[in-house]
Amino acid sequence: MVTSTSIGTQTLLEVKNLSVDYSAANGVVHAVDKVSFTLKRGEILGLAGESGCGKSTMAYAITRLLRPPAYITGGEVLYYPPEGRQRSPVISKLTQSGNATEGMADGAIDILQLTPAQLRLFRWNELSIVFQSAMNALNPVLNIGTQIMDVLKTHRPELGPDQRQRRAIELLNLVGIASDRLKSYPHELSGGMRQRAVIAIALALNPELIVMDEPTTALDVVVQREILELISSLCKDFSMALIFITHDLSLLLELADKVAIMYAGKMVEKATSKDLYLHPRHPYSHGLLNSFPNLHGPRRRMGGIPGSPPDLRAVPPGCSFHPRCPMAFGPCQSVQPVLKPASAADIGDNAQLVACHLYDPRFASAELPTQEQFAAGYASLIEGGKAR
Repeated sequence: MVTSTSIGTQTLLEVKNLSVDYSAANGVVHAVDKVSFTLKRGEILGLAGESGCGKSTMAYAITRLLRPPAYITGGEVLYYPPEGRQRSPVISKLTQSGNATEGMADGAIDILQLTPAQLRLFRWNELSIVFQSAMNALNPVLNIGTQIMDVLKTHRPELGPDQRQRRAIELLNLVGIASDRLKSYPHELSGGMRQRAVIAIALALNPELIVMDEPTTALDVVVQREILELISSLCKDFSMALIFITHDLSLLLELADKVAIMYAGKMVEKATSKDLYLHPRHPYSHGLLNSFPNLHGPRRRMGGIPGSPPDLRAVPPGCSFHPRCPMAFGPCQSVQPVLKPASAADIGDNAQLVACHLYDPRFASAELPTQEQFAAGYASLIEGGKAR
């Protein structure tokens, strides 16, 4: 997705050991547990996993949109302003306020340490978000043009009314909406047009990073295709980084440069889209990939992942996936796996990382399981009624 090698190799966001808990009367829910990853400028990172695995919670933690009873209990979210943007008024104000991380090169900003006033500067200018439901994200009593121009009026007060209107029309055209829809209300737009309008608002100030939380939910497949093509072209044209969250792994394989699989609040595998599709390493990733049909090739019986995700108030010891895993063995029940390269050949930025004891030389045998063995293991669990 990146048009320039120099841009593509520049780290934009670095998340270190991010943890989020929800306080509840019957126990603490560990929604995100020490998740770490890096995102480069212009890169599209997809987050996938079953409902409740922590995808959206992590997105809201990164954007500082969590509210009680959710609490960030640890970690750092470091934002590295790209060259040419480090001297912008917004970044200058933030770094002069003492929020550049001490000892970090290039004046990295820890988003988790920003004050509310600084967050108002940072959001939309550097980072924006597209929420899951466009109908709920848009104000039903304001027309689309007013909602776009409100962003410009707040963050670009130097622009006059005519300039704001021209920019709003430009943004609508950019996402494929005719300018005569500027005065339309959300209920007068189709689902796809509402989603495009929300994307237009997110693009208003040309941010470096956009977080999209299931933006194609409840849209039909034709509109999904249009939205994905729009997102892909915008990232190419503006060299924006994107975190795309969905439970539909098939979407990510087509859109994202890299895909991260989450389970029970942890990241269990991260790889390029091609590597994940051709040879998923984690048994959970294999189960997700085989939960939707292929468009081509011979017919095959569809299966699923037996059982249910664990209660995050009492995550099983060891590997949290082991009660549902067809390849589980002794250490899986007591030793927690660590996300690391699947093999010695996996080095560099595109290394395939996996949190599974099958690839740990301390426990694994010389012969690693094949995809056929994964499939056979799931089939035996399903057919034998051994879902745990």
